[in-house]
Amino acid sequence: MTLALFMIGTVAGAILIALLLATWVGGSFRIWPTPGEGSWQSYVFWPLFRGLNALCFLVAILDFGGRALGLPLVIRLIALAVLIASLAIFIYAFQVLGRDNSYGASEGLVTGGIYQWSRNPQNAMLIVVYAALAIAADSAAAYVLCAAMVMVYALMVYVEEPWLEGIYGEPYRDYCDAVPRYFNWAKAIGALRAALASRSGGPS
Repeated sequence: MTLALFMIGTVAGAILIALLLATWVGGSFRIWPTPGEGSWQSYVFWPLFRGLNALCFLVAILDFGGRALGLPLVIRLIALAVLIASLAIFIYAFQVLGRDNSYGASEGLVTGGIYQWSRNPQNAMLIVVYAALAIAADSAAAYVLCAAMVMVYALMVYVEEPWLEGIYGEPYRDYCDAVPRYFNWAKAIGALRAALASRSGGPS
């Protein structure tokens, strides 16, 4: 059963990656963001995307502890903790952006809250989730499917940027200049230094 699910996931991942790469190349073809309900893109993208998400977890559970790399239990437990924490941050970011915007609607540019730290906190956290899932399972099948899922989430970020720029124009370009694509390390380091200086009584 695991092999059959793995093969289905591999095909779904390959198709998704090919479609996203075709979108990234340019031209009139676009699979993501989908034009909306009822479009052929939504009928193709969402079943493949949701199916691959589910198959990653299902295969990882069925083949949990596959010992593909022989990782020690403590590493796998840490990965599981990282998975849970990243999933919680993803859920928070999803709530901040809103369901419709998360699914490709254009209901306003969100730049506050967690979106001051990353232009794509949902995708960034899900990339961590699937990397952690693969490590926690230490299964060869899970590594392959989760790698495909990580690539899908990364490509989604790149292909939606021209679409967002076309909708929001200059405000979006200014936002891109101010906030990194995945994580604002400079802002995080600055906040950490300020916090440490405050605790030590020094200048912030």
